[in-house]
Amino acid sequence: MNNANTSILESKLKRHKIVHTNQNGTIIIGKPKTDYLTLIGLVAFPIIAAIGISTLLIQDNFEFIGGNIRKIIAVIVLLFGAGIFNFSRVKSKKQSNENLKILDQNVIKVESEIGKYTFDSKSIKEFEYSVIQISEEIYEGNLYLIDTSNRKHQILGFDDDNEKYVLNDLKWFSEYLTKHTELNMTLARIVVPKI
Repeated sequence: MNNANTSILESKLKRHKIVHTNQNGTIIIGKPKTDYLTLIGLVAFPIIAAIGISTLLIQDNFEFIGGNIRKIIAVIVLLFGAGIFNFSRVKSKKQSNENLKILDQNVIKVESEIGKYTFDSKSIKEFEYSVIQISEEIYEGNLYLIDTSNRKHQILGFDDDNEKYVLNDLKWFSEYLTKHTELNMTLARIVVPKI
């Protein structure tokens, strides 16, 4: 694998904040770092703000509450909801990319809690990807390797606010891995789950 091929792969992984390293042309993907800025700004802050407003509402220290009680309760619910939703997104992304994946010479090695696997063109049936709309403006994409025993192994997972970008990147990753493993396929299978 030469550096020209891996540079585009690395830039796409970096754009989706997927932790990876390049060790002499071998790409190692996995063990995501915790994004503390996101956790503080999008998870902790809204939940703490909702708790603070709730506490003040219970103590009834505000004189302006009067007719605005419904609006204040709506803000509390919105803040709690935003914090919990963002936490689920962070958790989902971390779980999607927690297994170690190594792109070595024409093989993909997957290390997870259930075992270590090495896949090449003889042991891969196909690549499959799916896109799920998880909110009004967020789409989650997942790329799976289907082995010859029809077992699914998650390779990547990420989200974006544009479905087209998610689909294009999943297709690109699928084609890259197909070429990397020298698999005889034209395209990966697209699975669009029914919501």
